[in-house]
Amino acid sequence: MTVFVGNSGVVKLRRSTPATTFASTVDPGDVNVTKKRFSFDFPQEMLLTGDRLQIKSTNGANLAFIDGSGWDGGSQLPDGNWYINVDELGGICLYNTFANALNGQSTGKITLAAITTAIPIEVKSVQAEYNILGLVRSFELNNDREVVDVTALSDEFRKKESSLISGSGSIECQFHYDPDEAGLTVDSDVPSYLHELILRQKLGAEFDAELHIVEKGKNLDATGDQFYFEFKGIVTNAAIGLGTGALTVSTFNFVTTGAISIKLGLGIVVNYVLKEDADRILLEQPGSGKLEIED
Repeated sequence: MTVFVGNSGVVKLRRSTPATTFASTVDPGDVNVTKKRFSFDFPQEMLLTGDRLQIKSTNGANLAFIDGSGWDGGSQLPDGNWYINVDELGGICLYNTFANALNGQSTGKITLAAITTAIPIEVKSVQAEYNILGLVRSFELNNDREVVDVTALSDEFRKKESSLISGSGSIECQFHYDPDEAGLTVDSDVPSYLHELILRQKLGAEFDAELHIVEKGKNLDATGDQFYFEFKGIVTNAAIGLGTGALTVSTFNFVTTGAISIKLGLGIVVNYVLKEDADRILLEQPGSGKLEIED
């Protein structure tokens, strides 16, 4: 008989994509070409490092403060999507990859261009790929079904009917804020993100999650089994505990906001795109390509 231990579990998060847009203006003085950094007026904690942001000019003009090299075609356009790094002063740097945005270094930073007139813009968070949440110690997911009492006066036994389903749970992590110092993989999110997420007022504390119980077979030519829960959730509580000589631990509580799906796949071919013929296409670098795969 096969037994399962918690070491095979993993938490994958995807930053939520609310429909909320925010309008502002980029003035000539807001662009620092040398540091490849710009800013605009936005509420505190609205934008978080690692978010994938869509920036669009509202007057139809090109985003002239972003150099043409920031787009795949090499030419300036009225809109575009980039990962962002937000510093403590509210300055924003643009990147093409999630990992570079988290690190916030010069590697991969998008070049900016000086402007002479203000550009009105609107921004919104857009969907990115799932990233593994690093340093997870444990997680818990509870499914609850409400029941409705339909007992009539003439009944001898109480009758109940099933009603709505809800979910809640918690995630416990070792606290860290720097992916390099934490020794995380390239596309891993740091636990500090969830501490920031609960404070975000303008766009909300929503996220998409996959809680993997089983994830076997990661070699290029291997088949694997997967069993995980998929849902949308909202962070309702974020706690951090410090003790002398002990690891600093973060605990997050959440509730689900919609359907909870169980995904089970046996003998799945991993790292390949299925085609009509027997050939295979290998994806070399997650996050850098433009092909989105739906599980």
